[in-house]
Amino acid sequence: MKFLILTESAGNPRSFPATEAFQLEETYPYLIRAQFNESTFWQLSYGNVTTEQLCSQAISYLNHWEPDVIIMHSGLNDCRPEAFSEFQKTIITRFSGPLFRYIKKYVFHPKLIKHRQKYRVSKRSFRKTLRKFKIIFPQSKIYWLEICAATGYEEIRPGVNKRMEDYNKIIQENYGNDFVPIHKNINKVKGFNVDKLHWNKNGHKVVADILFEKINSHVNKK
Repeated sequence: MKFLILTESAGNPRSFPATEAFQLEETYPYLIRAQFNESTFWQLSYGNVTTEQLCSQAISYLNHWEPDVIIMHSGLNDCRPEAFSEFQKTIITRFSGPLFRYIKKYVFHPKLIKHRQKYRVSKRSFRKTLRKFKIIFPQSKIYWLEICAATGYEEIRPGVNKRMEDYNKIIQENYGNDFVPIHKNINKVKGFNVDKLHWNKNGHKVVADILFEKINSHVNKK
């Protein structure tokens, strides 16, 4: 089989804090590779990118490859509330005057994020990307992981819980039963990293188990 795996930064291993460090081979994409060791894999895991940016890499270079299984793990960077729009952040970083140096200190301040509630990617654009990706890979079984973060992430990004709920609904609307709930299972094994965003090896293991079961079930039905 041919596997295409696209993930945001949570698909990568973590090296800090030292008590939660783990190896690349312990991430869920590599645990799946170990189970399907005779298959071909192509993986891209990239931090702080939007779903459109992530999907565009596969659309541009692999649209003719026809993978049997696609695992998508993206959406949090699209939906989490921001204090400034992408254009505003670009302006802020380009200038170095006293005002801009002052603003830079508060770009990620929770109170400012709560007050401004800017979107990095609108619901409409997110929905459009999901539909396009499905059209480009019509023969592939696409599993899209639930957008999730630890409970305390709401304090860092006020409003993120409601945003995740809204964007997960968009995924469910487009991928139905191939939307993969993972939040509760990660919580059960205390699988979130201390940063409230990434996963420790327990989180990766439980997600790998969920995906392995789904993929096996799909394969056995053929």
